[in-house]
Amino acid sequence: MECYFVSPVDADPSDHDEDSGLGVVTLPLGLLARHGARVLDPSAVSVATDWPTPMSTVYRTRTLLVPPHLQKSPFLEPVNELLTARVGMQLVPARPEQRATDHGPILTVTPVTMVLKSAPQPGQIPQRVDAWTALTALRDAVGRDEMPDIDKSDIQQIGLEHLMIGASLTGSPEIGGTPEIGGTPEIGGTGTGYFSATGDSRIPVQVCLDAPYRPSDDECTHDYGRRPVIAVLDTGVRAHPWLGVERETPGTPGYRTVTDASVQVNLEMQHAIYDTGYWAQQAGDCPRVLIAGPWDVPVTSDPLVGGVSVALGHGTAIAGIFRQALPAATVLSVRIMHSDDIVYEGDLITALNLVSAQVARAQDPAHPRPDLMVDAVSLSCGYFCESAKDMAYTSALKGAIDALLAQGVLVVAAAGNSSVGRRYYPAAFADSPHPDGAPPVCSVGALNPNQSRAVFSDDGCWVTAWASGAMLITTFPTDVNGALQPAVEERANGHHRPTREGLDPDDYRSGFVCWSGTSFAAPALCAWLCQAMLAASAAASAAAAAAAAATATAAAAAAAADDGLKLSGPTVADAMARATHAIACREPRES
Repeated sequence: MECYFVSPVDADPSDHDEDSGLGVVTLPLGLLARHGARVLDPSAVSVATDWPTPMSTVYRTRTLLVPPHLQKSPFLEPVNELLTARVGMQLVPARPEQRATDHGPILTVTPVTMVLKSAPQPGQIPQRVDAWTALTALRDAVGRDEMPDIDKSDIQQIGLEHLMIGASLTGSPEIGGTPEIGGTPEIGGTGTGYFSATGDSRIPVQVCLDAPYRPSDDECTHDYGRRPVIAVLDTGVRAHPWLGVERETPGTPGYRTVTDASVQVNLEMQHAIYDTGYWAQQAGDCPRVLIAGPWDVPVTSDPLVGGVSVALGHGTAIAGIFRQALPAATVLSVRIMHSDDIVYEGDLITALNLVSAQVARAQDPAHPRPDLMVDAVSLSCGYFCESAKDMAYTSALKGAIDALLAQGVLVVAAAGNSSVGRRYYPAAFADSPHPDGAPPVCSVGALNPNQSRAVFSDDGCWVTAWASGAMLITTFPTDVNGALQPAVEERANGHHRPTREGLDPDDYRSGFVCWSGTSFAAPALCAWLCQAMLAASAAASAAAAAAAAATATAAAAAAAADDGLKLSGPTVADAMARATHAIACREPRES
């Protein structure tokens, strides 16, 4: 596995989103309808005076992201009066006000989802509910001083809820036959080199290796202070022996993690994500598909056809990369991605806030809980923002990520697979200001096996690192066998001639696949960084122990034994600085 960092001067010079390609700007109508979304067409929408002309993006039509302090008096009443008078809509809180702090105080200071509902005046025909129309009305009104008690800075904190897409190559007609490659005129069909004959980039394979050795808790405590934890916000996981995930009862849809499994789930966190979506749905956000539970389901979104859902196994594959490259770690699997490769921005923000709340409990100086610490977050999804020039458009997501960075949590994000330089968020936050003393977001592009940059990978000055991400071998659920059949099959003829057939393209029961995408480059880079930090921590601990032994001071020796991995606060910045320096010194191989 290879990876390296690049400085801005070495990066692709394309720095202007307007000149760097549109990226993915179309999705099938069925997919948009399923998730209550729409493509923003810059040529067909109004723009408020003194606000930038938008670029194309995909957004959910019935929701806006609004900070909690703007969801009540004295802000909400004049906003709804204006929306009713101008566009026949109103904003409705997505959950009862008394439930707003159920999952910790941090959730009260970050933007959350509000729902738009039709509110026609007497005698008026109900208008089509549309988030961009409502947002434009608010921006125009504050520019005309029609809401004297509301500042422009308030309205700047309100944004669209973007529909985010996973950063793996899928080859599925569900998202336009992989528009990341086939729909990019500059590339034509060259991206098909990463796909099987059926057009799927998930190619079943077999491996001849045992699972990498996983150190025990005692070994991790001795070497590092504790076991590192990586939060993977993705599709969830399914059964695989390497990960310690198995069916709860054979033949049933549920799963469980075994003792000391390398993957763990947090049911309270998953319930909070479901709860947030449920109350948005009850407030009128329909259609909305809820994230129910931590497991990667369903296998197929179309039982009559039986094709494997395009993102099924995505989280399992990412967990497998950590199992190979960072076997000492525990993966905290948090499900936010639907099996059709879609993530709601509001669900991602909720999950990030929940992780941050858990870290805050771990770091509580009065009652520290190191067992709750999360050291890094790996993100393999994103969206194209309508205007990179106005960071207020993405302030909700940026605020959630900045909170984690300020806590000393490493955040690594995939750069996307559209073969463009247009900024893909959250990875593009890598070149934005970040909290003082905190590590920046790491944005990761994908390398081919020969270390050249993969043709599908996004690129630009905002891509700060590159790691192996094309044709990676990793884990896949062992209980998935789709409806496709081998191209050639010869039935068994008695006991002397067993069945002979070609490769079954969607029989994944071997438990391993070859898959491509910046989705997998991000965890590869994250694992590399964390492994470097573990090595630095172990070396520092060994040096301290040796020094203590040399002085023959029992107290110093005991202190050295406790001086393990402290991935929080300034320590993570120091450890990451050492790790990034070591990796950055590696010269990328000449293509």
